[in-house]
Amino acid sequence: VNISFRIDIDPHGKGRPRATSIGGKARQFTPAKTRNWEATFALLAQKHRPAEVIDGPIAVTVTAFFARPKRLCKRSKRTGALLGGVSPHPIPMTSRPDADNVAKSVLDAMASWWRDDALVYDLRVLKFYHALGERPGVEVTVSA
Repeated sequence: VNISFRIDIDPHGKGRPRATSIGGKARQFTPAKTRNWEATFALLAQKHRPAEVIDGPIAVTVTAFFARPKRLCKRSKRTGALLGGVSPHPIPMTSRPDADNVAKSVLDAMASWWRDDALVYDLRVLKFYHALGERPGVEVTVSA
C-alpha cells in the first residue's frame, strides 16, 4: 500500500486534553476545536482510504502547509517584487503548533485506516508556510 494525497485545510495541532468534574468524577476530553478539525479531515480523507484496514508496519509522512503571515507576503507597490528577501517558495515554519501535535491530529483523524497507532514505525512531520500562489493544506503519504 502506497497512498499519497493532499487536503486543502488549515493544519491544526492537537489541543491539550481538558478535564472536568461530572458527578464528582474527573473526566478528560479533547477540545471541541480539535474534535471538529479531526472529523473534517477524516471526512475529506475518506476517499483516499484503502479498501482494507492496514495491519502491518506503516511509514507516514505529514507535510503541513500553514497560511503565510502578512510579513512574509510583502511586495513593492511600485514593481510588485517581493521585499526583504521573502521567498515565493514554501518557508520552514518554526513556531507553534509543534510538529508532534500536528502529527497527532492527522494520525487520530486517520485512526480508522489501521488497526492500531502503534503500527506506525516511521513518522516524518514537516511544517511550512505555503508557497506564494498556493493554499494552506496537509499532504499525507502512507506506506505499508
